[in-house]
Amino acid sequence: MPLDSLGANLFFQLISARYERGSIILTSNKGFGEWGELMGDPVLATAVLDRLLHHAYIINIRGNSYRLKDRLKTGLYYGSPNGKA
Repeated sequence: MPLDSLGANLFFQLISARYERGSIILTSNKGFGEWGELMGDPVLATAVLDRLLHHAYIINIRGNSYRLKDRLKTGLYYGSPNGKA
């Protein structure tokens, strides 16, 4: 879900406060190029990503979700196996 202006600014403050002081583990299903739209401000998104990626190890995981895979096995989900209904 997109962040409103207050949420985006609070997220930036959190990342800035942690920058070079401690580790951050962050997961997202959005690519870096989509963060500007997600945060409603491409400049703010760039500043957040600049801090997050400065000393980052990026692990890109592709494939079906384990949760979705389990639901498909139990028959609780009737969408397509790639997660798109």
